Amino acid sequence: MILQSLLSGLVLFTSFSARTPNDESITKDDYEIAIGFKSENIFFKRDWERELGITYTDDEIWLEIEPKNLYFKPQYVNKTSRDLRYGKVDVRYRDGGYSIGYTGLYSDDTFESGISMGIQKTREINNKLSMELKWDGYWFRDELMDTTRFDMEDYAQINWKISDRLILTNIFDYNDIKGRRYYKFSIGVEYEL
Repeated sequence: MILQSLLSGLVLFTSFSARTPNDESITKDDYEIAIGFKSENIFFKRDWERELGITYTDDEIWLEIEPKNLYFKPQYVNKTSRDLRYGKVDVRYRDGGYSIGYTGLYSDDTFESGISMGIQKTREINNKLSMELKWDGYWFRDELMDTTRFDMEDYAQINWKISDRLILTNIFDYNDIKGRRYYKFSIGVEYEL
């Protein structure tokens, strides 16, 4: 029963981009290939990337369990392209599109506890066009060092339904985690099983 609800509405997705490196001494083109699958409760994505002749593999995995108004989300991110690897667990109270709660973050051999909050909105514009917006903020305080940090993740996706199962997506994803800022803008294809 739990596995069935996790896999309900499973979507396969992919994207590809290629570009000329900014450094003329590098003869091989840069590229990025992304593949993954997702549903409302599970997400897996792997990126293969070559930038300025150096290859990277980035992974992101999360699972979301939401009994009633509670929200539990373990997540693992390994972005070798940004020298950023962490495990995170969010436990929040959710009311509609708003949430607030606790986040535990393990990175660089350090565990941090913080307060998390989020906003999530989805809108059907017409029978072909829809959009999804997400914002999550995380406030961490180190009592011993007397420091604070605010991390955030922003996500916007516009979908154009080509057929009942095939969707063209346009995604903007911005992250500021542990002072490492990065964004991605991509166009991809999703196929709903």
